[in-house]
Amino acid sequence: MDHKKEKGILSGKLKKVINKIGTLNLILILVGAFFVWFNWQMLCIFREQGMIPESYACAVVVATIGECGICGWIRTNKDRQREHQWEQEDKQAEKTVNSIESEEMTDE
Repeated sequence: MDHKKEKGILSGKLKKVINKIGTLNLILILVGAFFVWFNWQMLCIFREQGMIPESYACAVVVATIGECGICGWIRTNKDRQREHQWEQEDKQAEKTVNSIESEEMTDE
């Protein structure tokens, strides 16, 4: 198998995995892994130096929490939009049923 086909197959499989997990969930997984790694690094620095660079640590924590907050905000907006779409579909279906019932009543 040549290199281009192999690369295409791998990227296709990767896309399927990402779609299955979901982009926001993947971002949260990566942020969580980064946060674990970052905490480990801060513990290593603390063992060697007796303290950590607190300004840097606080900035990273705030950025991480901010990213998770943005992901939550995006998810909430998507859920609201989906619920609104379902409400509109329900209203349309109800109107259709009502119009069919009224036509049947006038035919009798």
